[in-house]
Amino acid sequence: MKFFNLKYILISLVVVLFIFSSFSNVIKGERIAVLEINGVIENPKIYLINLEKIKSDKNIKGLIVRVNSPGGTVGSSQEIYNSLKDLRSDLPVVASIVDIGASGGYMISCGAEHIMANSGSITGSIGVISQYYNLSELLKFIKLDIEVLKSGKFKDTSSITKALSAEEKELINNLLIDIHEQFKEIVKIERKLNTKEIEIVSKGQIFTGKQAKELRLIDSLGGLNNAKQYIENKIGLTDLELDYYPKKKEKLIDKFIPSALVNKEFYRSITHKILYLYSPGS
Repeated sequence: MKFFNLKYILISLVVVLFIFSSFSNVIKGERIAVLEINGVIENPKIYLINLEKIKSDKNIKGLIVRVNSPGGTVGSSQEIYNSLKDLRSDLPVVASIVDIGASGGYMISCGAEHIMANSGSITGSIGVISQYYNLSELLKFIKLDIEVLKSGKFKDTSSITKALSAEEKELINNLLIDIHEQFKEIVKIERKLNTKEIEIVSKGQIFTGKQAKELRLIDSLGGLNNAKQYIENKIGLTDLELDYYPKKKEKLIDKFIPSALVNKEFYRSITHKILYLYSPGS
């Protein structure tokens, strides 16, 4: 009987400790949210959900967007940018570029009212990239014949089974030009640049944080503490705690992330996407 009582006590203790540890990470009271955007952006869902949580919490008095990303898909970058732009009418929003906030990562930063970067951070890369692979010679070599049935002349554009025709290249190039112009217009408006200034910085080149400040692509140099101080000065409060989003949930699969990343890179290399992406290896 004593054995069973001891067992129930231990189980109850474990449950209580679990509940306590869950709630101990919850920061209550007035605070500043920190949204961490890391890696290549291919799906904005998790960031949009967390931005809604931040917006609905009246105790959150400001937002720091910690950007450490080379960019990502066009639509995802645009969605996050637009969400941040909407949010800044309710809260002071500061973008803080860590190591790299380039291409789509820089576009996202433009959604903030104030952009900070470390002096040695990499930013800029205001451009668009799309890569297409032609494996037709390899298919011939291995004697693999693929038949394609299509309902439109350009339906199989970017197929790995053939080279791009001159017409297809022109079609894709027109898409890239249009998307690039959209990006340039955002930067021109948000950073208050004139036509000459935007043309100088929008050729796809990268800049250090120091160079970006001179070119007015960012507002100031600094890191997380500087971003926190900017918000506290603006709202007239001090010593606010930082509340990080998305909330971390450790999973067993996390132990296999390195191999998963390799698979994602391979998948990205053979799929055809138009990207706001700075890629040193490309």
